[in-house]
Amino acid sequence: MKSYHHGNLKEELISCASVICERDGYAKLSIRSLAKESNVSQTAPYRHFKTKEELYAAVATEGFKKLHTAVFLQKQNVTLDDFIKSSKSYIDFGLQNANTYDLMFGTVVGNFAEYPELVETANKTFDSLVLNLSSFLKEKDENILSGKSITVWALLHGMVGILRKQVLTENDNYTSEFGPMSTTKRISSDLPAYLEKVLTGIIKA
Repeated sequence: MKSYHHGNLKEELISCASVICERDGYAKLSIRSLAKESNVSQTAPYRHFKTKEELYAAVATEGFKKLHTAVFLQKQNVTLDDFIKSSKSYIDFGLQNANTYDLMFGTVVGNFAEYPELVETANKTFDSLVLNLSSFLKEKDENILSGKSITVWALLHGMVGILRKQVLTENDNYTSEFGPMSTTKRISSDLPAYLEKVLTGIIKA
């Protein structure tokens, strides 16, 4: 049985819940399954999570923290090359943490506003994207900068979904030479080059 230190049970439970979510999918994550996996009493998790949605929100919050760490460039002079590498890291995170990513960006957590820490971490991730982009874009108009940032985020978010689908259809017979999946496969073979081309277009637009 795992030993938990007094005072950090909530953190330990969130860590364990994150493992369950990524391993089995968030649909298999419940307060009951968390208690069993954590080797604690059935009532212990309820001291920290009154509902399953609260548990989901905590796991999503942890996911955004990890995403922020993976992609935020903590330097003043961010270059386009740095930004491309950061964008690649975003896509890698989405591919490598697919179940958590689905929870973060899905609708299973209904109203983010009910979970202030989740709102804060999600916004922090976007704010970091804006900050990194502004470092080399030198754009003074905040509306233009935020617009370009959300376009970049939409691109990266879309690429995560398309690349995940491409992996699943790798051996499907219907994949044609010029179909979307074969195109995605060609893009994925040199993703940094694709990102450089598309991101440069967004930035210069």
